[in-house]
Amino acid sequence: MPRVADPHLRERLIAAATVEFAESGYAGATLDGIATRAGVTKGGVYFHFAGKEELFFAVLDHWRDRRRRLLQVPVPSAGGAAAALRTFLGSYLAFHFREPAATHLLRVLATELRGRFTARLREDDRQEQRWLRANVRELLVVGVRDGTLGVEDPALTAFVLTAAVTGVLEQWQTAPSDVETYCHEEQLARLLVARHATGSPRERADSGDAEFDFRGGRGT
Repeated sequence: MPRVADPHLRERLIAAATVEFAESGYAGATLDGIATRAGVTKGGVYFHFAGKEELFFAVLDHWRDRRRRLLQVPVPSAGGAAAALRTFLGSYLAFHFREPAATHLLRVLATELRGRFTARLREDDRQEQRWLRANVRELLVVGVRDGTLGVEDPALTAFVLTAAVTGVLEQWQTAPSDVETYCHEEQLARLLVARHATGSPRERADSGDAEFDFRGGRGT
């Protein structure tokens, strides 16, 4: 009787490879080690992936997709866009604090593999940064409109805020014991947004005027 393929094997390999790459880096990770963690033979790895590079890309894709599914941009409600921005930044930090193996993959990508792979890897990382900045910028623009945020340049402020967030994560990845006492996502999110929050939501009298073009100014 032919052996029935394990429908969950690919997911187990992704989970095992996440831990292996996070703990050993790309160079130190082996397909034998990943297979052992997943409870299969090395042939089981090759059933789904051509090799270590393809598996590493699959791991990155898995965690990027999971992060984006979980981190939906909140719709501003009673607290306006300022509250939504705090929630979004806090959720982004919380995701990384609670998924340390997945988070350490970003460090492997940023250090060990910075110049190793082709343009695809660099473009994936670039798109991730753009996604984060764009979501923060959109909430800043809405916050200016509803009066809960005071920002002169949403694009520049989004850059500064996301740089602060990624800086926090870089320090946490490098030496978590040194900064763990500061790594409380809600407190950090409040601190990041506080200097821009006005505390006074309002309705814009000209809400029917031209919409803001998030790519660079007001539309016509």
